[in-house]
Amino acid sequence: MAEGLPPITAEKIVAAALELTRAHGLDNWSIRQLSGALDVWPGVIYHHIGDRDAVVAEVTDAVVAAMPVPDRDLPWRQWFTELLVDGRAVMRQHPGVARRMCLVGPTVPAALPAIDTGVHILERAGFGADAAPVYRYLFDSAFLLVASEDDRAATPAARYDPHDVLAAYEDSTDHPGLASAARYARYTRERAAGGRTAEDAAAAFHAFTVARALDGAEALLPR
Repeated sequence: MAEGLPPITAEKIVAAALELTRAHGLDNWSIRQLSGALDVWPGVIYHHIGDRDAVVAEVTDAVVAAMPVPDRDLPWRQWFTELLVDGRAVMRQHPGVARRMCLVGPTVPAALPAIDTGVHILERAGFGADAAPVYRYLFDSAFLLVASEDDRAATPAARYDPHDVLAAYEDSTDHPGLASAARYARYTRERAAGGRTAEDAAAAFHAFTVARALDGAEALLPR
């Protein structure tokens, strides 16, 4: 295998693994598939990088490195809004990476500059000893939602239209909460019929979630 081809490098292995991740998700390719994409024996990958966990770590590092880190002079709310909203677009292109980052934490080198800057910005804003846990709270709030988006995209048959379930309650006076939920479900269905895509809706809800998480964090600041 690989006869007559350019030498394999760790960078080429990671690039191929990124392609597989974009196509199938981080958890849905094997070392054998990766070696097949590169036209090399699996042992070549073990030699240059290591086992699958090692390759996954390199892929995660590359994805996180692609997330733009905002200017450290921005106000704390603007800084986190840009990091988390723009970061969603990068994560969604690489299904499974958001879940891994939330599960295993900041274990890749590319995550460290954002953590250093973000926690410092929170300290500067007045969060004090709460700065580090607030950073984790904001990160998890944003990217666990992205992880759920990845899961839904991977299982489209399991999705349902909430209005189908809630429509019977739309005019209910006995269940005012369900009535409000039904009206919201109808509103989202009508917007979809008007041309709003599922991606538009998901991005808007993600931005809404980030804003509300920032509101929650702001409550910790001294008045």
